[in-house]
Amino acid sequence: MTTGIDLLKGKMSINLGATFDPYALDANNIRHNAFDFRMTSANMNMSYSINNNTFGGGESTENTEVTSSGGRGDDLFGQAPSITNNRSNPEDESPAKTYPLYRTQLPWSLKFAHSLTYVNATGQNTISTNSLMFSGNLELTPKWKIGLSSGYDFKGKGFTYTQLRFDRNLDSWKMNFSWVPFSERASWNFFIGIKSGMLSDIKYEKNREPDRKL
Repeated sequence: MTTGIDLLKGKMSINLGATFDPYALDANNIRHNAFDFRMTSANMNMSYSINNNTFGGGESTENTEVTSSGGRGDDLFGQAPSITNNRSNPEDESPAKTYPLYRTQLPWSLKFAHSLTYVNATGQNTISTNSLMFSGNLELTPKWKIGLSSGYDFKGKGFTYTQLRFDRNLDSWKMNFSWVPFSERASWNFFIGIKSGMLSDIKYEKNREPDRKL
């Protein structure tokens, strides 16, 4: 069973889901042929997005895609350093944004999400995940953009996947650097290359992958 709702003009999204089992558990928490309609799992995901237009009455262009148990379409869990992330796409070849000689505000966006999961498939009756995450992006100049994704895991009592991102538009070239500073997935990735799909092989990429443990 799943349901979802958008609130605050699409800035807040709430997703709810649950699974049920009509069979009861015996003394050893094994399903047997007896009726006992029970909830075996449930999850709640909430997300809230704001940007520099939120409080000024402008139209928000932030993607308000909601969370789901199958993954996320946003960058709250960071972006895995992979060569596929740097493949050319039509948006890369579009002209860079232009601004006046001065700006009274820097374009920014901020996204929060809370994920809560309950598990009771074999009588656990416990909260398996409880995390608050955030992701923010700041456009320092028309060609410089920085981002940060992180959060806190109340169940594991520690930070969630944390990543810093730096992007530079070099007109016909692009450059980006991502860094996961700590955790077992600590790594970094640097890329510079031509945007054009025809010349996408002209590039330089260097990375440090997470430590592999047997």
